[in-house]
Amino acid sequence: MFRNAFSANVPAMTQIAPPLWTQDQAIAFEAAREAVVDVMAGYSAEIDAEESKPQPDAERLAFLEMQTRHCFDVLKSLRVTDDATVAQVLREYSAIVRARDDNGELAAAA
Repeated sequence: MFRNAFSANVPAMTQIAPPLWTQDQAIAFEAAREAVVDVMAGYSAEIDAEESKPQPDAERLAFLEMQTRHCFDVLKSLRVTDDATVAQVLREYSAIVRARDDNGELAAAA
């Protein structure tokens, strides 16, 4: 029987380590990130629309830029294993997206 130098004792480093997070955590984390990015995209569109006006509202632009920075900070601080924060971010930012989308549909219908 053929044996190589590696087959006698399987070193511990070749053993498969358990995952650091669950699939459900990964899915929730990615959904929360997508919701935040969607909100950021909305703010970016509002910034573009405001900057395109003949006389942009500087206070509105400052507010939108502050909101965009806040979203970026939320993204940076989000951790896949922080279930409570991921759930909160997903709830809050999904609600913002739904409200924005609902308002957009109402405006388009008018």
